[in-house]
Amino acid sequence: MSNRGNCRDAKHAGAWYSASGAQLNAQLEGWLSHAHSSFRPARAIIAPHAGYTYCGACAAHAYKQVDPTVTRRVFILGPSHHVALSRCALSPAEIYKTPLYDLRIDQKVYAELGKTGMFDRMTQKTDLDEHSIEMHLPYTAKAMER
Repeated sequence: MSNRGNCRDAKHAGAWYSASGAQLNAQLEGWLSHAHSSFRPARAIIAPHAGYTYCGACAAHAYKQVDPTVTRRVFILGPSHHVALSRCALSPAEIYKTPLYDLRIDQKVYAELGKTGMFDRMTQKTDLDEHSIEMHLPYTAKAMER
């Protein structure tokens, strides 16, 4: 595992969304099949970050606008529900695990952002406790399939 880097587990899988890759894939495909791609390709989307039971269908309308053939990089911003932050914070993880597949964080971009002095680094515990970004990871993984 050491050659894979620092991994952030999908802590909310099994509670906020399915921990089964096959079941999650089927759910995402179902929701996406009912959404329309009317603004594709989107340069930015805004999507909810609640449990998929509550917002899975709604989020599909945002993620349906993503075109993986033209999207080269994805930035996910989310609020902090558990820790007060005075500015944006970067995850200590190099890899975000999802039930579908793992997503690698671009460490070169992280280094560039860090050099600006405008970003903090959150702790692993803060990252694991927070759900706002994690809820976007399975949809991001699915939307970026070619």
